[in-house]
Amino acid sequence: MDLILSSKKADKTIVEVEGVGGYYTWSSSQFPVLSQKQIAAGLLLLQPRGLALPHYADSSKIAYVCEGECIAGLISPEDSKEEVVKIQKGDTIPVTLGTVSWWYNVGDSKLTIIFLGESSDEYTPGEYCYFFLTGAADILNGFPNEVIAKSFHMKKTESEKLMKDQSSLNILIKVNEGIPIPNPSNSAKRKLVYSLYDAKPCVDVKNGGVLSSVSGKNIALLGEIGLSANRLVLERGAVLGPIFTADSSIHLSYITKGSGRVVIVGLSGKVVLDTKVEEGQLFFVPKFFPFVVEADEGGIELFSLKTSSKQTYGELSGGKKSIWEAASPSILEASLNMTPDLTKSFKSKIAKGSVIAPPSTA
Repeated sequence: MDLILSSKKADKTIVEVEGVGGYYTWSSSQFPVLSQKQIAAGLLLLQPRGLALPHYADSSKIAYVCEGECIAGLISPEDSKEEVVKIQKGDTIPVTLGTVSWWYNVGDSKLTIIFLGESSDEYTPGEYCYFFLTGAADILNGFPNEVIAKSFHMKKTESEKLMKDQSSLNILIKVNEGIPIPNPSNSAKRKLVYSLYDAKPCVDVKNGGVLSSVSGKNIALLGEIGLSANRLVLERGAVLGPIFTADSSIHLSYITKGSGRVVIVGLSGKVVLDTKVEEGQLFFVPKFFPFVVEADEGGIELFSLKTSSKQTYGELSGGKKSIWEAASPSILEASLNMTPDLTKSFKSKIAKGSVIAPPSTA
């Protein structure tokens, strides 16, 4: 297996507009595992009243709001109905391939959204390919003016002005005050948005941390596109794992806050990554490889994508779901070369534990 595993910050600037915001990605040349495994990531930053113009992409993804408030519009090619939702810190929303979307910072502070998902191998493997409906990168600009005029039932002078007006717009703009933004729909939010802040945690350990997840059980659309995600918060010195993806899915994580240590073990018990990670970095865990996340003094928070609609993990650490807890005592005794008393003690301690371990008091 020739995988280059590392943790990296976004290295490629797609667009950056002063006073408006920017969009940044992880290039497959600097982070080759993205293209190898056909996954991708993008980071959108918008200042107040900043707008990412309507566009669609060649891949499905999950958007997660790291900070700020946003009004987003999504138009699926299947029904051509615009769904407008308001999302805020901790919210997730799926964006399927071919769906047209726009993103507007409705708050008074910076908006940060991370997009994690699959990538197509057709154009730029490991990176999203976007097609914009308006602005200087407008796909209509490639068509002859007389064709646009006929298609939209316009006079040639009207279509010429339309195209000329578009050429002055960047793909990120600041909306003038007084221009009304569509009102969000509560019904659309219930269908598309899931808050990992407000959700009941899958795991909640005092002085340790919390783990919350979203899957096809919560948002039907995630089941259709085969993606799921989770949010992990570890307090200082706490540890997640070791765990591994128990199916053929891939685990891709973005550090939203804090710092810590990530250790990944591969084939034949070989350590393939042991590194410090910090806010803004991305790291990848191959299928079946067990890994551990340990928080530094300031704690750590992660948003992670799983290329499966289910949240299925094999747990090697403590808790009722631990593989060691489920194993027969005699098999443990023989496999780990322990005495019967030590085996009994080992199982009892595992049963009292959790996949998240608080800092040791010893």
